Amino acid sequence: MKLLKTALITTAFAALTAAQSQAQITMVPENDQFSLKLIGRTNFDFGSYFEEHGNTEHADNGVAVNDTRLGVAGKFLDKWDYKIEICFDKKAISFRDVLIKYNFNSKHHLQFGNFFMPYGMKPLGLAYKFIDDATVDNALCPSRRMGVAYLLTTDHFNFTGGIFSDGNIDDGNAQFDKGLNLVAKAIYRPIINETTVLHFGLAPNYVNSPNAGSFSGVVPETFTTEGRKTLSDGFNAPHYSRYEAEMIFIQKRFLLEMHYQGAACEPRSADDRYHLGGFLAQTSFLLIGEQQNYNKATGLCQNASAKNLELLARYDYLDLHAGGHQSDFTIGLNYFFSKHFNMKLNYAYTKAEIGDAENSYNTIQVRAQFSF
Repeated sequence: MKLLKTALITTAFAALTAAQSQAQITMVPENDQFSLKLIGRTNFDFGSYFEEHGNTEHADNGVAVNDTRLGVAGKFLDKWDYKIEICFDKKAISFRDVLIKYNFNSKHHLQFGNFFMPYGMKPLGLAYKFIDDATVDNALCPSRRMGVAYLLTTDHFNFTGGIFSDGNIDDGNAQFDKGLNLVAKAIYRPIINETTVLHFGLAPNYVNSPNAGSFSGVVPETFTTEGRKTLSDGFNAPHYSRYEAEMIFIQKRFLLEMHYQGAACEPRSADDRYHLGGFLAQTSFLLIGEQQNYNKATGLCQNASAKNLELLARYDYLDLHAGGHQSDFTIGLNYFFSKHFNMKLNYAYTKAEIGDAENSYNTIQVRAQFSF
């Protein structure tokens, strides 16, 4: 795996170096029908805990250059898209999106490779409005998986369905005999126009894997203290089901978004079937700017436009059964200098209960995010 990563990185950098001087001039050669675009991002983070109560282990203030990525994306032939993205983080190199998509037409698509399953809010990527993932999304939303998916997009309806390995390609564990995910997502938009969007979504997910079912707590993304989890580890189950229901409402400057996620599993160490879950509700309002952005093809909200100032608030709650439960309230302010550079400021209050122990803490985070 290390040899493969080294080879891919070397190839990517060589291609970028060779193509950078020409690709900006002739991105789509007339005969070869091939385009290449350099993509990447990095986060400059600062975070501080204060007023901690209970048995919460103290975490130091931290600064970090977090989640730096580099890749290429583009098109080839008439109907093919591709993307290759590598992450440099915590002294390690790992894969992110490595995919190819075939476009039958503007509505029907087939995608295969390593990418996010159609579940949760993590596929937002750069458009994630807060610095840290929501508690429930961090614990229950899966990371990228190797697989194949069919995508349908119309004005009022989206559908995605696919089959994925339950392994991670960075662990060398992406074979289908290590377990699989069956997942689908349907989105219905009864209202979509230039100023208003009303969106309803439903996503079931079934996992059958000998290595499946570890639902764990939250690891703050911004701080230098490693491995700090607010909740204890969850359950280890050979198979389980996950489900999500969501709603998005946009009216010009105003956005309201709500998600409920749940999971049912039968742990190896218990006879009972456990139900885990949680929800999040978030809202934002453009103090400067005219219209919230929404991507019909992905069914996801997007970053505000350049020179826009966004005020945000989010409440999320996670219940891990015997693993404890946690609630977070976060307020934030985002300013978008351009489509390539934005800054985020978050304040969060977190409260977690594990058995009779109760922990709480406050957090301030700042992120400067550069992307291209």
